[in-house]
Order: sequence, then C-alpha cells, then structure tokens
Amino acid sequence: MSFWQTVWSNVLGGIGAGLFFVSMYLVFQWFLQATDLLVSYNWSYKTVSGVFSAWPNFVVKNRSRTRSYRIANIAYTHKGQVHWFENESIRGFVLEPGTANYTLSGAPVRYLRSLQDALGLEVTIQLQTGRRFWLRGQGPGQLGRSRLQRALFALRAKLESMLIAME
Repeated sequence: MSFWQTVWSNVLGGIGAGLFFVSMYLVFQWFLQATDLLVSYNWSYKTVSGVFSAWPNFVVKNRSRTRSYRIANIAYTHKGQVHWFENESIRGFVLEPGTANYTLSGAPVRYLRSLQDALGLEVTIQLQTGRRFWLRGQGPGQLGRSRLQRALFALRAKLESMLIAME
C-alpha cells in the first residue's frame, strides 16, 4: 500500500468509527428517553341518582434519574376517533426523577353511559413538551403496545433488574 492509500484508509476508518459511536450514543439516548415514563391506569366509577360517571386513576413511573416531566392533558380516543380531551385535572403535575406517583386521578369522563363504554376508551397522557406516542397507558380495555414498545420496555426492565445504571 502506498503512503496516500494508508493515510486515506486511516482517515476514512476513523471517520467511520466516529460516526458509528456517535450513532450508537444517539440510539441509546433515544432508548432512555423513550422508556423513561411508564403509564398504567384503572377505572373508578359510581352512579349517583342514575347518572353514571367514570374516571381513570393513573400510576405514572418516572424512571429517569435526572429529568422531570410536566403533564399537559389526557386524551381519550375510541377506535382511533377522538372522544374527549381533559385538560384540567392533572395539568401541570410534575413528575420528579425516580418517582412513582400513585395518586393521579383524572376528572370524570364526559359522554359515558356505562362501564363498558369506559373500557372501550384508549387513554393517553400528553406531556407539555408534546410527547405522547410512548405514553399510551396500559389498562383495562387497552389495545396494547406494539412489538417494538414491548421489546424496549422489556429490555429496560431487564437492564434495571441487573442493577445496571441507565443514566
């Protein structure tokens, strides 16, 4: 190999290795952010004077050790169609790093006639940053997560069970 071929192969190899490590760092940071929050819920309901009302009770776990999140609203959808946006009950609630909050309760959902209607709703929490794709709660009547979401959350749970610090 000539001198210039050696120089160029070393330069291109270094650039390729640098791009590889930077891209792996970005993928890992995306993975951490995508699996920071774990949302689940159940339904509470009551009937007063023949009027049915139901509301979700949330368990939101912030597994990040450094990042706080602020909740904006709750979106209720039924088969992909918007049912209602609830903006007041938990708006502005701050999820501190490393906490599990068991006291978040939404307002009664409008336009529900029975518990079966409530179980057919998909509940999504949106943060004030606009992020909501990964925050679809797992609860009764939910459609479930995609394979990618299940795999990422399982990987994060496995790593944390092995006591590997994620941040």
